[in-house]
Amino acid sequence: MSTNVKPELASLEFWVPTSQEHALHVVEARLSGTPDSAPGILFVPGLFSDGRFFLGGQGDGFARTFVDAGCVSYVASLRGHGKSRWPAKRAYNWSFDTYVRHDIPDLVRAVRARHTGPLFLLAHSMAGYAALAALGVDPSLQASLSGVCTLSSAVNDYSDGGFKKRFQLGFSSTVAGMLGRFPAKALKQGPWDEPAGVMRQFTDWAPTGAFRSTDGATDYWSALGNVTLPVFAGVGSADVFHASPQRAQKLVAHLGSARKDLFVLGRAQGLSWDAGHFDVVRGERARAEVLPRVLAWMRQVAPSH
Repeated sequence: MSTNVKPELASLEFWVPTSQEHALHVVEARLSGTPDSAPGILFVPGLFSDGRFFLGGQGDGFARTFVDAGCVSYVASLRGHGKSRWPAKRAYNWSFDTYVRHDIPDLVRAVRARHTGPLFLLAHSMAGYAALAALGVDPSLQASLSGVCTLSSAVNDYSDGGFKKRFQLGFSSTVAGMLGRFPAKALKQGPWDEPAGVMRQFTDWAPTGAFRSTDGATDYWSALGNVTLPVFAGVGSADVFHASPQRAQKLVAHLGSARKDLFVLGRAQGLSWDAGHFDVVRGERARAEVLPRVLAWMRQVAPSH
């Protein structure tokens, strides 16, 4: 008789120092006995989220499926999110550029220093295009990774989403400017607030389809051409507002990678439902129908493991 008891999960947490005296929280999770030479995945959550987005409250979330498949999961939280540590003086004084130039590079380097096997970066939503921008701005980071997987990632513009998107982006930036941060928790958009600087950049990009640093000195669209790693870009067919397939294709088209696979995930592609922004990652359908595609792709990219 099967008891459906999952194998024992071995986990530990550590913090990665980064700029402005922040320290980024990471949970390392594996089955007991899984070696460091096994494939590793660095998970980075998107806007308003922390590592629980991937790990779940009881360690049974999206990342657990990779652990059960014999991988080592490194589930991170960006600065100001989750159990990441603040400096002595709290201030929401960073922007999207900070994630690109500090948080993501420092996470990649720290996890690479701990893990000897092939390492993939898997990011959701905003963290996906921030990760690709980070790899383009500093191509040396790519030597640490076997590949990148983005899910529900596309830079916002006004090509779809209609008036609702124009209103929401403008509202978010205005409120964040007034308060110094966007009150995501109070408005039930997610458990963690984002700085005004992050929200301001989104509204700066959207009217013209730009993707650039706050000072305008770095064009992230151009930097994406420096990304040569294999890339898996998964986007839900029903995700029109946050990351439409059309805008995901635009993101992928800018990459310099020889292998860049865009997977639109919906009924037309053989799934049992048309996936949206969040359920492409979360829930039993994602676990049964999306994750096997990601794992199969990773095994193709690193076939000897």
